[in-house]
Amino acid sequence: MFWENFVRECEKIEKYPSYVAEELGFNKSAVTSWKNGSLPRVASRKKIADYFGITVEELMGTKKEPAGMDGLKWEWADVEAAYKNATPEARAAAKAAALAVLENGKAKEE
Repeated sequence: MFWENFVRECEKIEKYPSYVAEELGFNKSAVTSWKNGSLPRVASRKKIADYFGITVEELMGTKKEPAGMDGLKWEWADVEAAYKNATPEARAAAKAAALAVLENGKAKEE
């Protein structure tokens, strides 16, 4: 999904993917690996998305909302407030869950 979105965004600005990658400081082997299914590192995804003026979610083809929902029930500020007011045990559980999600995402990149 990343490669298709990357190519689509390049086409919108009428530039070749290899040229865009070079402008962003990536080498040709990075473009080849992306074309073959590899994903850019998380920091690189942000850099690429910013170049096109889109979100990382749009670039990667991921959705911000769970399937079947019209929107999320809570705003981020609500989540932050709940975390700040949570018990130490609840905070520890939330932190462990967030770290597990991050680690899972890293494993998929490699």
